[in-house]
Amino acid sequence: MIKKFLRGYNMSFEENSLKGFEHLAYVLSFEEAEALFKSAYLSGKTYFEDRAGRNYTLISQNRFSFELKKR
Repeated sequence: MIKKFLRGYNMSFEENSLKGFEHLAYVLSFEEAEALFKSAYLSGKTYFEDRAGRNYTLISQNRFSFELKKR
């Protein structure tokens, strides 16, 4: 399990989800990424797709801690 800090949030993810992490970190604007984090926190999880069509689930563990999984 890889653990990194991203935009004020603690993130944990497996190696196969690295592209999803990079999408959140470098492709999306701050506002777009923040909307995904907020959605995951409020509903427990949210789904998104990167530009290459890979699917991910962002799961809220608490307000500032999230797990990212590839679907």
